[in-house]
Amino acid sequence: MYYPLLRARQFELIALRELANEGITQGYIMPILEPVKESQNNLNLACRVFQQKEQQAYLILNPAVGELAGDDNNFLEFLTHQDEEVLIPAFHYRNNANYIHQSINDYNLGNCMLICQNDVSADDNDFLDLVRQPEISSINVEDPGRNRALNRFLRGLNKNYIRLDNFFEKQARNSDFLDIAEHRFSEEHLYYEKEGFRGFSDYTVLSNEFTDGGSTPRAVVIHLTYLNGQNQIWIRHFTSDSNDSIANVQGKFAEAAYKAVTYCRENHLTNSAIQELENYFDEEHYPGLGMIKKISIKNHILIVQEYLSNR
Repeated sequence: MYYPLLRARQFELIALRELANEGITQGYIMPILEPVKESQNNLNLACRVFQQKEQQAYLILNPAVGELAGDDNNFLEFLTHQDEEVLIPAFHYRNNANYIHQSINDYNLGNCMLICQNDVSADDNDFLDLVRQPEISSINVEDPGRNRALNRFLRGLNKNYIRLDNFFEKQARNSDFLDIAEHRFSEEHLYYEKEGFRGFSDYTVLSNEFTDGGSTPRAVVIHLTYLNGQNQIWIRHFTSDSNDSIANVQGKFAEAAYKAVTYCRENHLTNSAIQELENYFDEEHYPGLGMIKKISIKNHILIVQEYLSNR
């Protein structure tokens, strides 16, 4: 099972809604949503689609970043109004075992996921007690191989143990991607089961670093992943060339899209995300930076789904 960790912003949620409506990710993909906006309109809309299409997702109840970051009850209250078969509780662990215990007890939660960094000490008795609780069914650890003692302990719990990785190599400027050749992105889908994990997780083609908003870019980049002949996931960064100023973003998109569409057609790469990109390019329509991000996210999830469903 693949657990993409996404901030619950507009275009991330649009990508997940479209995938749920297509009906091909259910059973293979289970998103983890970290809400970073106080407004819950987009999240409510996504939840309605998930319910209709029987798509499950985890909801992080104490987001680490965003407008409502921290150990609070905002999203605990939100969860009480959602279908418990659709949204499943998740918590960031950061020396806050008391908060998590209290939340589980006060809101009668079960089947919870715990997300933590690999710097948790194997001698942290609060953590050890928490993960042993029957209400915690899944544990998601970033790069767990860096903490052998923790890794060994968690394997022995016989719970849904998931590894989390940050694969996307963010650059200081979008134009820096112009000189980066295609490269290997991920192999966890090939090896996670052999290494004792029941699932794998990453931030798709986004960085784990949280940024809210942004300025008009000098360069437009379309990040597309694909399966190579060995079923490794590789990534190419299709970058505009006229990057001297912030003018003419539409033209920059056309330059990047030309490269991406040409590559996909020459290499017979297609799915609903790539087809959407091709339509924008053929119609000479600039959809906006948010939609470009949505296409990249959706394509990556479809690539993983393709492998998992055909293996």
